[in-house]
Amino acid sequence: MIVFLTLCYVAVLFLFIKIGIIKLNLWWKLSPIVWVLLLFIVLFIPMQWGAPSGAVNMYQDVVKITPEVSGEVIEVPVEALKPVATGDVLFRIDPRPFEYEIAGLKAKLELAQLNLRRAIDLKSSNFAPDVTVDQYEAEVGLLKSQIDDAQFRLEKTVVRAPSDGYAVGVTLAVGQRVTNTSQAGWISYVSNDSSTLVMGVNQGFARHIQQGMPAEVTFKILPGKIFNASVQKIAPITPAAQLDPSGNVPLAPTANDVPQPLAIILKLNENEFTEYGLHPVDIARTPGGAFGEAAIYTETSQVSHIIRKVMLRMQAWMNYIMPI
Repeated sequence: MIVFLTLCYVAVLFLFIKIGIIKLNLWWKLSPIVWVLLLFIVLFIPMQWGAPSGAVNMYQDVVKITPEVSGEVIEVPVEALKPVATGDVLFRIDPRPFEYEIAGLKAKLELAQLNLRRAIDLKSSNFAPDVTVDQYEAEVGLLKSQIDDAQFRLEKTVVRAPSDGYAVGVTLAVGQRVTNTSQAGWISYVSNDSSTLVMGVNQGFARHIQQGMPAEVTFKILPGKIFNASVQKIAPITPAAQLDPSGNVPLAPTANDVPQPLAIILKLNENEFTEYGLHPVDIARTPGGAFGEAAIYTETSQVSHIIRKVMLRMQAWMNYIMPI
């Protein structure tokens, strides 16, 4: 951008010399250097904090589906990348072991209830102590709670979608045994309403950013297009601030440490998507991992905003020929 503005200045200077408005002397020969210095001091240096820019990425929550119970998979009706509604079945686990357990507990409950009735009758005739009745009452209550627990686990043999979304990379197959202890999960599930647009801004340029400030975004996946946005949240921490629990003494910061950029969460303005013939819902759910660039327009150095707007639009059009 500096080169472009300098070339424009040189072209105007050449035109003025040609038509005789100015005479070429030492000052005008050195004026392009002065012009570049003025651009740096007046526009481009203040623009770094007046209209900071940075890379953006669309993040999506991925839920690792792990069943509440272990067992053999007997059905996997879900297909990878196919839309799934809340409550739809992802896979089923063989319910027979849990049904057998419930049947056995119900039989024990019937016997315990029968013994309780007998104990009550004997107690009324003073042939049984109170403690016997209390023991059978406790046994009946325990068996009922065990049946409720077994019924809950039986219901959990049907694993359902937690929200509207889609499953990714379904490799689970009928006959495979799953457990409820897997840390990686058995199916990766993406929710439609979990998209978060995050922008990274260097710490030195983020001091004037506040919630609600306007921003603009361009995506690699949508070259030539600029979308309005606003600052929704400012993350108050970076990865460098995290201390993992361990028995080691943490290292003190040094001058060689690279400051991590701050994460700025942006909210896309869906009202203007129709200008490009795009449905707001589709854009609001831009694919996870969609990469691009964004700029935030603060209340300082507003004269530099126009330069940043031009640079962002140049980047949007460059996405056609430089997709990487």
